[in-house]
Amino acid sequence: MKDSKVIVVSGMGGSGKTTIVKGLIKRYPNSKCLSFDDYDIDALPSAPAISTPIEITVNQYDVSALLIDLKAAYGRYSYLFVDFPFGYKHKAIQEMVDKVIYVKTPLDICFARRLIRDFKGETTDNIQKMARHYLSFGRPIFIDYERFIIQDVDLVIDGALKSDENIEIIDTILP
Repeated sequence: MKDSKVIVVSGMGGSGKTTIVKGLIKRYPNSKCLSFDDYDIDALPSAPAISTPIEITVNQYDVSALLIDLKAAYGRYSYLFVDFPFGYKHKAIQEMVDKVIYVKTPLDICFARRLIRDFKGETTDNIQKMARHYLSFGRPIFIDYERFIIQDVDLVIDGALKSDENIEIIDTILP
């Protein structure tokens, strides 16, 4: 095998990126998943402050470990599905990407999914504190992020749909 097709799936936390990538791995034999979350990139000391606009910070995220694994897998699989929030915007992997799919999910659904996923066993006070922080601080950041990332993607899918429906839509653009 000479080349792999690198397909990036982007979207906000709770948008359904991971679910879509898992479905694509099942659908396409000889494929591999690389996930941003596996590298703790946004937790590295070098990660920029979340309050700084994404246009300024996107290339400040150190994706070198992800890039090493991407290059190592390249050519060994037909498809490399990368769960990566920055789409085409991060210059370090931009040239390797064949397609970017953006999972556009209403913010209320993202919020509810993250609440269910990340706040199991939390106290009511902690959940309310997180909700207040989201409303006063996080929501504007998420809106800015989506506006920036979605500008040049190849396909926007609806994260409120069932993942099987979205995978059928994705099938129409994959080589």
